[in-house]
Amino acid sequence: MAEQHTEHNQREKLWELIKDVRFTMISHQTEEQEIHSQPMTMLNSEQLNERQNLYFIMKDTNDIVKAINAGHTHLGLSFAKPSDDTYISISAHGEISTDRALIDKLWNPWAENWFQGKDDPSVRVLIARAVSSEYWDVKDNKVTHLFKVLKGNVTGKPQEPDTEHEKLNL
Repeated sequence: MAEQHTEHNQREKLWELIKDVRFTMISHQTEEQEIHSQPMTMLNSEQLNERQNLYFIMKDTNDIVKAINAGHTHLGLSFAKPSDDTYISISAHGEISTDRALIDKLWNPWAENWFQGKDDPSVRVLIARAVSSEYWDVKDNKVTHLFKVLKGNVTGKPQEPDTEHEKLNL
């Protein structure tokens, strides 16, 4: 039986899984009702309210900005840390901000490559509020996992890796 988690504990677990994974694929719905995804860099840090929101800087011409401004606020965020066999999917609601204080907090040297400084009028912040999440965290070490795969190939009886898999309602 799965352990019952409070919302706080669920958000703590989610943050532990994603805090070191800076790159995510963000999916949104287009005007043509298609799902489009693009890679983005998460800008969260310990001093931000990362257990509530995930933050990304983007241009006002970005497709995600256009989608949210058109009312398509439901987003999918995918994180992967293959070195640890950890995979996370987050369902979130997005909003776009031009809050100067938030831009100041998030600004970093990477952003200088894309904008004419933090006062560039095209700077937008995507605030993604996580609603729910699902994760897969393989507990087997690489050797054990490989052994199970090879044994399954030889015996014809595949063995599942020891994986922690849970859905979190945030």
